[in-house]
Amino acid sequence: MSNQGFSKLSAYKAFTKMDKSCADGCKCSVLCQLFMAKEFLSLSAQTGEKFSDKIPEDILDMFRSVPVIPERYKNIDLQEAFIEVQSICDNCATDEHDAFCTVNVVLTALGIILEGKDYITEKDKKMQ
Repeated sequence: MSNQGFSKLSAYKAFTKMDKSCADGCKCSVLCQLFMAKEFLSLSAQTGEKFSDKIPEDILDMFRSVPVIPERYKNIDLQEAFIEVQSICDNCATDEHDAFCTVNVVLTALGIILEGKDYITEKDKKMQ
C-alpha cells in the first residue's frame, strides 16, 4: 500500500486497481458507480488535478440512487481499490478536504458499492 497523497501516479495506480474490479464480461454502463468513479479518476490521473468541473454537484446523491449490482464487481479487487483510494485520502490534509475532490467522490462510490448506500467517508463525517 502506498503512503502518498494525491498525484498523477497515485491516481493512476488506484484507477488500475478499480479497472481490475470489473467482473469479466461486464459491459460498462453509465448507471454504474464504478464506471462513473473510473471516469473521474482517469481524468485526474491524466491532468494531475484533484478537482474537476466535470463532477456534477449532485454526484454523491446520484451514486446513492443508482442500484448496486454485485454481479458487476470482483469484490476482492474492489476492496483493494478502496484501500488504495482510502490511502490517498488519508494522506491529504484534513483542512484541504472537499466533498467534491475526485478522491473523495471515488472513495464514496467504492464505499457505496462495498458497504451500502449510506456510506460516508470519514472526512465527510468530520465535516458534517
